[in-house]
Amino acid sequence: MNVVSRSVVVLVTLAAGQALADDPAFGPNDIPTVFYFSKSDDKNRVDYGLKLDAACAPVGDEPLFPYWREFETQPPGLHTHTLKFFEYAGYGVAEQRIKKLEGGKSEIVAKLKALPREITITVEKGEGGKCIATPRAVIAATPNVELHSAFIKLKSGWSVEYVEVKGRTRDGRNLAERLLP
Repeated sequence: MNVVSRSVVVLVTLAAGQALADDPAFGPNDIPTVFYFSKSDDKNRVDYGLKLDAACAPVGDEPLFPYWREFETQPPGLHTHTLKFFEYAGYGVAEQRIKKLEGGKSEIVAKLKALPREITITVEKGEGGKCIATPRAVIAATPNVELHSAFIKLKSGWSVEYVEVKGRTRDGRNLAERLLP
């Protein structure tokens, strides 16, 4: 292995180790969980949070971010950490665009690496000044379904048997769609 290759391996290893050690930092207006992905091999999940300012406007060019929420530690769900370097390949955000709407609202259109369809997140200021984010996607051929979560059924290693996307229609019906790789 040459010096450049060794350096790349060392940097990737350090980045992966550092990512595990960092807890995501949440500001007072951030939304820790807009939606989440659970998986079949344990109770932990990947939550997708949103960085927002005091006006409930997205912060930066990439306000939507994934992180681990652990339910196999005590107390359950309170231990969080950023994804490891290589985990972004499966759970990262592939792209996101921000649009400002009328009335102080914003819209983030995102695609995830684990879910190859657009998710539109409308962000607005709610009662008492609290920021509210509503993620919508097409689920089971129905547009504008409020995305709640996705369940990833793993085979062995990193292979996926299926992904089941879950949401609720505007009239309150629960919907689910099973996606095959």
